[in-house]
Amino acid sequence: MKDFGFLLAVVLAFAVLGFRRFIDRRRTAAIRALAIRSGFQYIGEALPRSLSLQGTVFERFSKVSNVIDGEPRGIRIIAFDCRVGMGKHSWERSVIAVEDGGDSLEDALCNSEMQMDSVGKWKIYYRPKASFEFRVSGLSSVEKLEACVNSIGVGAGRG
Repeated sequence: MKDFGFLLAVVLAFAVLGFRRFIDRRRTAAIRALAIRSGFQYIGEALPRSLSLQGTVFERFSKVSNVIDGEPRGIRIIAFDCRVGMGKHSWERSVIAVEDGGDSLEDALCNSEMQMDSVGKWKIYYRPKASFEFRVSGLSSVEKLEACVNSIGVGAGRG
């Protein structure tokens, strides 16, 4: 009977890992499609060297993924998923970095819940970490991410 319990635990663990991998692959495919539709390049799991997260809550990230980079409407935007920390204490966020060309981009803040940090020539937009969250993931939906990146620079008179 002990062997059956162990076997059941192993099967459940593999099922959870497989489901997580399925969800991650589906999100990656959706973000690749977003990149194509919106004129971005899908980079994957590396941030461009020109983007620094020094001085932000993301400076000690443990993983970045689904990185897209582009200049729609003449404004450089890098969007990505970011995990900070390891294990049970880690947390994830979708991040949108906008290269500041001197114009005010406050209207690009897609959501009043988003916070903005400035690092050099970049403005970093994200939903701040809450002390307690019910959501399993702090990642924005692909639809919300697309709406945000497509709203940046629309009223700025560039491009």
